[in-house]
This record gives sequence, structure tokens and C-alpha cells, in this order.
Amino acid sequence: MTQQEDKFTILLIADNFDPHFQPITSNVSWANWKISSIKLLDLALDWISLINTPDVPNILIVSSTLNDEDLEEFKRKWAYDFKSFRAVHFENCPSVGQIMREVDSRNLLPKGEFLLIENLATFCSSNLSPQIEAFRNRRKKDKNCVMSLLYSRQISGEKRFVGFETDSKKLLVYQGNRDRPTTEYTKNMFTTQSTIRSDLAPCGIALCSTEVLIQFTDNYDYDLFDQVIHEILVNADLHSQTINVEILPETVMAFTASDYGSLLRGQRLLVHRWCYPQTYDRLPTRVFESRITLRYHRNHVYVPRDEEPPMNSEGTVLGRGNDIDASANLQDVAIDDNCCLGEDVQIRNVIAGHSLKVGKDTVIDGVVIGDKVTIGTNCKIRAKTVIGSGVTIPNGTVIGNNLVLMATPSPQGNDDIESKREPLGYYSWKLLDEPNGHFWRRSQSFSRARHERHASVHSGTSIQHSISIDQTVSSGNENVDTTVPDINLDTEYYFIAFMKEIRESMKATYDSSNRSTPDAMNNLCVEINCSKLANGISPEDLTRGVFSAFLSLPPFETTKELPLVKKLFIEWKNLWNKYYKSTETKLQLCHAIEDAALENPTIRALMPQLFMCVYENLNDMDEVIISWYESLPQDSILRPDMAKLVEWLMEDEDEGEDDESDEEEA
Repeated sequence: MTQQEDKFTILLIADNFDPHFQPITSNVSWANWKISSIKLLDLALDWISLINTPDVPNILIVSSTLNDEDLEEFKRKWAYDFKSFRAVHFENCPSVGQIMREVDSRNLLPKGEFLLIENLATFCSSNLSPQIEAFRNRRKKDKNCVMSLLYSRQISGEKRFVGFETDSKKLLVYQGNRDRPTTEYTKNMFTTQSTIRSDLAPCGIALCSTEVLIQFTDNYDYDLFDQVIHEILVNADLHSQTINVEILPETVMAFTASDYGSLLRGQRLLVHRWCYPQTYDRLPTRVFESRITLRYHRNHVYVPRDEEPPMNSEGTVLGRGNDIDASANLQDVAIDDNCCLGEDVQIRNVIAGHSLKVGKDTVIDGVVIGDKVTIGTNCKIRAKTVIGSGVTIPNGTVIGNNLVLMATPSPQGNDDIESKREPLGYYSWKLLDEPNGHFWRRSQSFSRARHERHASVHSGTSIQHSISIDQTVSSGNENVDTTVPDINLDTEYYFIAFMKEIRESMKATYDSSNRSTPDAMNNLCVEINCSKLANGISPEDLTRGVFSAFLSLPPFETTKELPLVKKLFIEWKNLWNKYYKSTETKLQLCHAIEDAALENPTIRALMPQLFMCVYENLNDMDEVIISWYESLPQDSILRPDMAKLVEWLMEDEDEGEDDESDEEEA
């Protein structure tokens, strides 16, 4: 590897300059904003630390909103995961363009290639090694290729178009976030074979040459990365520069959250383990202020390891010290520490800060909530609402769609936002350059309207704003929102379909006369993998689901068939060797037995013998079983059933260590 390649750097911009996010970043920086109890920058660095170049990369974090003390704290937590870790504070940089010009003027990036992530709320399940290598190889052959934009399959939201040459993948048509697709159409575009796709979305990751920085320096009015992309496309002949499209494999999950709707979708992807190996229960201890990590429970629920999950919850991650009534219902929710939810509260698709208090019979759906918010009894908070920190909502209040409720007026000197004090005591905010004043999504006209308004102000003229604030926010009588509604990511539906299909496949294999032949095992693997791809199942759900399906076969209907169970497990060993190679996948096997034992008394009665069978036939299972057992809650009904076996495994492990010590002494 050359010295230049060793200097490959990840450039991470830790700020968010989009005024749509001002309600949640007005009193806390974007990097310190939390999903549950985890800071956004910690979440980002968790997956970025896995990027392979193919060596451990260098990282440069730049920010105008994080002070030196903040940056030093993140460096302390993450520096050893990178070859080098630099964190630099920039004064008075209100845009991505200003940040990039500052990076260029200070020569902070070595000449060559770098990976740019301009939004912290970007996540990826791949180490990106193939994509980085491909970009480097392309650059060796063609120095005019200055950028590679990474695209992944679109999960939901509005369709965005991308056009490229079919063979070379050279970018021809680009549509940024909610912009109209623009480019300079040339004769060559119609004479070469081209592909236009609307099923892909940019995932917020770009591989760049440092030549890209010059575009920001030469165009001082460029504030957005999209402007540079359009500049290169429109003036390709002038700059002699090209951009390529890199489409990530179907097995890779990558996305970037560019508005509140996609932020909620991103939370659902994380909580349902679509971004594995990044999952909440794998986050390191150092990212938690309490130094207590999260534990995974059934139905994709995560709570601190020393606490128990709420009764009726699914797709939920909670901080510490929460008081949740047994009748409350939570679905796809992330809440920070010390929340209190009353009787029959229903919360769905919500990210909330610490010290949230919600009264009896209140319903909240599709909302982002700040810290120390109090919501009374029998309230209805409708979708696409943002509630800022410190807001109190009285009993019986009904909040309409697409509202922003804040405890304070808009910041002084901010000419993008208009605010009004409402009769119930809070302030409603409106974004001036949006047709309806909404913050939830960026409209196609926003950038143009904002540019024209600022241009008018700077030229000494004035314009009249036709934004009106509703007299009664609880009525919900607003202008019709023409944006595409959020699409609910119903991962549970697809997992149920996956389980149904592979149970049928396993049952058919079990019933066949040649159920244990190599051909039968290969065919079963093909059917399982096809079902996995068809239903978009995450790796962890795959490995847990495969063994759960095995536990549903007829021999497990009675405790009298234990010899047949052992025989079948051994005969299907090739199947287990395909799916249970790593410690993590073997741990999912243990969780599958745990889930089945809690639901089925027969499986629970067979559980110690099942674990012994697994231990005897799969390699390195002793430490996995011990680790799984230690993760069980102290009051778990399964602990007494497994105590003797685990004690024996620990003794066997200790004897092995003693034997090794004796050999070394000899």
C-alpha cells in the first residue's frame, strides 16, 4: 500500500445548518442531540469506526457548534478506534460550504482521496471496503473522476431520480434532497446507453478527491454540497471532471435522515436491527453516561441491563429510571431517561428527550419531542409535530398536524422563523420560506424561496410574507399538506411472513424421506435465503429465526422425543455450520431457545438437554452459553433450569485453564 493510500481520511461534519431542524437544535448542538440516551455523534462514530480502507482509517471531525471541550470528550471516547483522530472547531461557519472552504484553507486533508459524511444522521451496515477500493482503482485509471456518490435502495419517502451511463456508471442526472432533478442535457446523453432509476436514494456518503474542495473555494456563494455536484455536471467540459454512481448491494442497509420523517424511519431501522452490526445492544459502555449498556429483549425492545422492559412495547429503546404504567402501549419509540407514562397512554413513532411526563389516556403518533416536556391527560398529539424542550400541554388538548410548539419565541436575529404566543402558553413557530410554514419536510420550493428572500434583503428591497399562524392550533384546520406521507416500516409483518415460510420449508424437509441428505440441506438453505431476501430480513433476525423454526418441528411437541431431537440436530449439522459460525450468530441461537422456552413449556423442559446437545456438536459454545446465561435477568424463570449446566461449563472452563497453566509451568 502506498503512503498516499495510508492517508485516506474520513471527513465528518458534525453540524446541521438546515433551518428545518432549528426547533430541536436551538438549545443543543446536533452532535449532542440524543436518540434515547445516546448522542447522535456517538451513534455515527459507532458505525464509522467499522469503515475499512482496508486498514483502520484516519478521521477528521469539524464543527462550528461543538466547543473544544465537547470535541475533546468525543476524542477521549473514540480516538483508539482510528489511526488518527482530529477534531477541529471552526468559528463563524454557518454552512457546509464555509466548513469546506475552511478545511481547504487550513490544508487539513492530505492530497488524495477522502470519504465525506456531511450529515451525522447517516448510517450504514457495511465497512465500505469494496466501494473505497473501487473508487481508488477508478481514480488510478481516470483522474477526472473526482467523486463517487453512494446510493442504496429506497426504503420509503418520495421518489428521487438518478441517471447514469449504464456501463461506466458516470452520473448524468442528479436530484438532491427534495430538489427537482436538474442537469444540462446533451446530445451524448441520448446517444449512449443510459439508465434512469427512481428506486434508489443517496445515502449521505461520498467518496471524493481533494480537488472537490477547490469547487467550494472558487465558488464562494456555494453553501451546499449539492451545488458542487450540479456545478460539475453542468460544466463538465469546463472542469473536465466526472462523478460516478456507486450502488450498494441489496444486502447493505444505508440511509441518511434529511428531515423529521426520515429521522423517525432511521430510528425504526436501527431498533429493528436492519443496520446490523450496529445495534443498540452492541454500543460500547463509554457512550452511556451511566456506564450501563442496553440489553435486547423480545419484540426489539432495549432497556438498560439492570432494568426490565415495559409490558406492552415493540421496537422501543429506553433510557434509565423510566416509570411506565403496565397499560401503556409503546411502538417504535425512543425515550431518554426519567420519563413517566400514565395509564392507557399510546405512543407510536416517537423520539423523545429526558423527563417526559404524559398523562392518562393520551395518544401521541409521529412526533419528535424535546426534554422536560409535560403532556396532560386525554390529549391527542397528531403526526408531523415537533414539541420543543420545556413545553407544557394542558389536559384535553388536541394538537393538529405539522405544528411546532416551543417554550420560547424564535431566537433573536433569526430571520428564517416567525413565532407567535398561543393562548395555551406555548409558542408556535413557522418557517418563512415554506409554503405552509411547516418544518417537518423540505419542499421543492424552499431553496429557491429562501434564496430569493435573502437576495431581496441584501439588495435593500423588502418582500411581504404570506405565512399565517393558525389562531387555534388544536383545530388542525391547516392548508392541505401535499407531501408524501411517511411510510410505516412494518418489519414485524415481514418477519412473521419469513417465519411462516421457513417453518413450512423445514416441515417439508423433515417430512421427506431423504430429509438429511446434502441435497436436502442445500435446498433448505436456498429456500431460507430466498425468503430472507424477499422479506428483507436482518442478519440477526435470520439466525434467530432459523433455529426458532427448527424448534417448531413435530419432535418438540413432547418431551418423549428427545433422542429424535438429538439425532435430527446432528443430522442437520451442515445447516447449523452455515448459519452459526461467529459468536454473535451462536448467541442468536441461544436467544431462539430462550424465546421458545418462555412460550412453550415443552421446550422449557427440554432446554438443558438442548443446550447440552448444541454444546457437544458446535464448536466453542461454552463461552457463548455462559455469556447468554449471564445476560438473563436475575429474576428470570429460566435461570434455575440452566444453573447446573452453566456451573458445569464454568468448572470445565476453569479446569482447562488450570491444565494450560500446568503445561506452561512444566
